[in-house]
Amino acid sequence: VDVTGRREAADAMLAKIDSDLAKRNATKSTAASGGVTLTIYRIPSRRDGDVAHDAIFFIENDLLCGVDNRAEADAMIARIKGQGSDSLATVESYKQTMRRCAAEARSLAPEVRWFADPFGYARAARSLAKPGERPAGKDYVEILRSQGFDAVQGAGGYVNLLVAGTYEVVHRTAVYAPPIPGEKDKYRLAMRMLQFPNGGELQPQPWIPRGLASYRTFNMDLKNAFAHVDTLFDAIAGYENAFADVIEGLRKDPYGPQVDVEQDFVAYLGNRVSLVTDYNVPITTKSERFLFAVEVKDEAKVADAVNRFMKADPNAFHRDFEGKSIWEIAEPKNDVPELEIEIGGFEPLGPESGDANDANQKHAPASAVCVTDGHLLIASHMNFLQEILSVRNQQEALVGSGDFHQVDAALNQLIDDPVCARCFVRTDEAYRPTYELLRQGKMPESETLLGRFLNRLLTPPEDEEEGRLRQQKIDGRELPSFEMVRRYFSPAGTLVRADDDGWFVVGATLTKQPAQARANAGTSAVETTVR
Repeated sequence: VDVTGRREAADAMLAKIDSDLAKRNATKSTAASGGVTLTIYRIPSRRDGDVAHDAIFFIENDLLCGVDNRAEADAMIARIKGQGSDSLATVESYKQTMRRCAAEARSLAPEVRWFADPFGYARAARSLAKPGERPAGKDYVEILRSQGFDAVQGAGGYVNLLVAGTYEVVHRTAVYAPPIPGEKDKYRLAMRMLQFPNGGELQPQPWIPRGLASYRTFNMDLKNAFAHVDTLFDAIAGYENAFADVIEGLRKDPYGPQVDVEQDFVAYLGNRVSLVTDYNVPITTKSERFLFAVEVKDEAKVADAVNRFMKADPNAFHRDFEGKSIWEIAEPKNDVPELEIEIGGFEPLGPESGDANDANQKHAPASAVCVTDGHLLIASHMNFLQEILSVRNQQEALVGSGDFHQVDAALNQLIDDPVCARCFVRTDEAYRPTYELLRQGKMPESETLLGRFLNRLLTPPEDEEEGRLRQQKIDGRELPSFEMVRRYFSPAGTLVRADDDGWFVVGATLTKQPAQARANAGTSAVETTVR
C-alpha cells in the first residue's frame, strides 16, 4: 500500500495489527533484511487441522507491505530496491496482456489493473490446502491442463469507472494464448476446439424476444469442435474411448436413434450459436429459463436427425405449435435409472419435470427442441420455446428494444474490428435468480446455468454418487430484498475478438439515466433502426 504522506496513519494501523495479533497469542520478533526492519508474527493454529503461520510487515520507500512468507519478504525488499530480476514486469504473458490493453485503451489510463496466470493461480491456491485435504469434485484444473488448455499463459486487463458520462464501468481484458511451436493446429488436444472466427453481423435474430435477461451470440467452428472434443470427454469420463463408444452406440444400437452424429447432424450445422436467458417468478430453483439456438445449413437434414433422436427417447413427445414441429422432453417417473450422456456439465436437453406415462396430459415445465427458421432451438422450458416462436414483429423483438441499441452503440465506440462474440445483459434481470436463491440458501439446488456449473465443480465425488447436496458457501439470509438493490444495476454488454495469440474482450456497463431520458433515448434508437 502506498503510504506517501500518511506515515502516522500507517503506524497507527500497524499498532492495531500488533494489538489484534497479541490477542491471538502470536509470538512477535524482529529481523533485518537489506537494511529494512521486518516485524514478524508467528500465529498459532486456532482449531484442529490448522497450522501455525507467519505474518510479516515492513515499510520501505513509502510502501507498506504485508507478507506471509519470510523468503518472499526478502525478495520483495530486493525488488523494491531495484535489485531483483524476477519482477512481474519481466513475465512475457504480463507484458503481452498489458501491451494489448494499453493499445486498445489509447490515452485512457486504468484505475484498476489486474493480471492472473490461471494455472499458476490454481497451483498456488492448492498449496494452501491442509495436509491430506482432497479437492472437491473431479480435478477439472488438471483435466484442462492435460488437454492443452495451459496454452492460456495469462489474462490481464484494465478497468475504468465513470467514463465520458456514458459508462459506469469499462473493462478491457486480454487473454494471452500464443500458438504452440510445432503444432500444425496452433494448439494441442482439446484446446484445438477453441476456434471462434471473427466476422458476421452478430445482431439478434428477428425472433429473439424483447423481454429477456440476457442474449449472447458467438461464432464457433462446430465441426472442428466436434473433431477435437473426444479426448476431453474421455478425460472427464475417466476412461479411454468413452466418446467413441457413445457415438458408436448412437449409430449402431438397434434400440437407439441410429444416427451418425458427425455425418447426419454435425455436418449440417452452421458456425453461429446464441444463448437467451430469462426467468419465471416467483423465483425458485427451476425459475431460470434458457434457450440455445444453433444455426443450421440444411433444416431438413438436421430435423431428420433430431426426429430420430427423439423417437428413440420414450420420454419425448411430438407437439404441433402454430404450424411448427416441436419435441417436448419430460422427466421419466420410474425407478429405472437412465443412462445420461453429459458433456462438460451442460445438459441443455436435460428435463425439468413431468409425467412420461401419459403423452396427452399437460406436463410440468419440460425441455423442448425445434428446428425452424434456419436454427436448431433447444429450450429448458417448453413454454419459453413457445414464447420465442410467437414473436411476430420488431416491437416484440430484442431488435426493437431501446436499451439494447444503447448498449450496442456504446460498445461499437470501444472497438472497431470484427468480433467473434457479442453479449447483451440486463443486469437487474440476469442477476435476480442467483441473488434470490442466495437469500433462500438454495443455490445447491439451483438449476440455473450458474447453479449447475457450481454444483458440478464444488460437489465432492462421494456426495455426487450418493445424491447429497453440497453446502452453500455464502450465507445470504441477511441480504436486502432484490427490489431494494436492483436500481443499482444497469444494462451491460461485451464484445470478444479472436486474435492470433489469444482473445481480446471489451465490455461496459452504462450509467443509470433518469427514466424519461432513457425512454427518449430508447425511442430514438428504435426510430433510427426503423428508418
